[in-house]
Amino acid sequence: MRRFLSVILLSVISMLSLSAIGFGYHVFEIRTEPEFAHGVFPSSVMYQFNFPMPDLIPGTKTELAFRLDNGLVYRQLRQHPDDGSFLAVDPPDYPTEYSVLFDEFNLFFGQGFVDTEFSDNDLVTVFLSIDGRFENAYERFSWLSDPSETEGVFGYTDSSGWIDRFPDSSWIGAPELSGDRMMFQTSITAGVVVDYMRTRVTRRDGVRLASYLRMAPDWMLLSDKTGNFIASWTELDLSKTLFSVGQTDPRDLSWVSIVLDNHTEYRYLFGDRIPQYILGGDIWGNSDVPAFSSVLTNRLSLTVYGPQINSRDTYPLIMVFWDFGVGFGEPVNSISRTFGVETVGSYGFRAELIIFDIAKLYYEIGCVYDPAFNDKVYVEQRFGFSVGI
Repeated sequence: MRRFLSVILLSVISMLSLSAIGFGYHVFEIRTEPEFAHGVFPSSVMYQFNFPMPDLIPGTKTELAFRLDNGLVYRQLRQHPDDGSFLAVDPPDYPTEYSVLFDEFNLFFGQGFVDTEFSDNDLVTVFLSIDGRFENAYERFSWLSDPSETEGVFGYTDSSGWIDRFPDSSWIGAPELSGDRMMFQTSITAGVVVDYMRTRVTRRDGVRLASYLRMAPDWMLLSDKTGNFIASWTELDLSKTLFSVGQTDPRDLSWVSIVLDNHTEYRYLFGDRIPQYILGGDIWGNSDVPAFSSVLTNRLSLTVYGPQINSRDTYPLIMVFWDFGVGFGEPVNSISRTFGVETVGSYGFRAELIIFDIAKLYYEIGCVYDPAFNDKVYVEQRFGFSVGI
């Protein structure tokens, strides 16, 4: 009954937002997963509708919006369901990859303060949102694709049929996979953003600082109690245009520009049931920061843009990047309370073609030089596309 009401609520909110088409403005983004058909076909869609409303403070921005994000993502089981021990320390003899269908909605209100000519956004913005997330996990798509693919992460098949791999597990290590591997959680998120970043398509200069707090206690309305956590995270972006050569064109196009960016994120997690989607610790490659209570990640990148081709929004780019992450503190979703520290790192190259800021084609290759728990160094490559309006 609880899940039925959750689905009804999600449907009603979706219909309310869609019925308002023709007012305000919309954001529509299609994304791909490198693991899904090599990134050739879309795997998820994000839709956002901004309700028309007057600015409450003259000269600043007031925003009321609804966002719906749904699709397919690929994950790895990184902690043992029974006790939360890290599988990277003692790798299992079965596959750990699985797929997840998800839907997430956010209804949020934002209010800006202190207008500034340097940035397109207000210097300070605060916001509050009501969130809901539904997930259903399945075996990977290649499972049972041929006679040799009989091993799955949740079970396996033999002559007697399907055998559950974790029949009596408490699912401490992956609370969102408990029961029928289906969850619905609601939460409240508050945040503040200090934005002094000037962005001109292929040029960026300034600083942006954002801090967020999401609370999802198990007593929240419609929550199915698979989650019980508080997550806070802070992001710091620094950018500098090192070099730029403009075209002799009244549209202010450039032949080439070089931009140095640095993105730092610190996340603190508290709770006894923390789902994987909120853990953070993402770096390039398939070796994210292990789930400790504190997670710090950093990306340093150098991007060469241009030339802009008859439009500000059509151009190629080449990027080199270095990702580094460290997790420390007590493991989350674990019976262990032992303080630990673990680092991960990767570097790589990305080439991309942006067409009218709608379609993006990309290729990237990189090396994970410091996998979690000193696993073997490996190289990956990816290609794909995305579409956004």
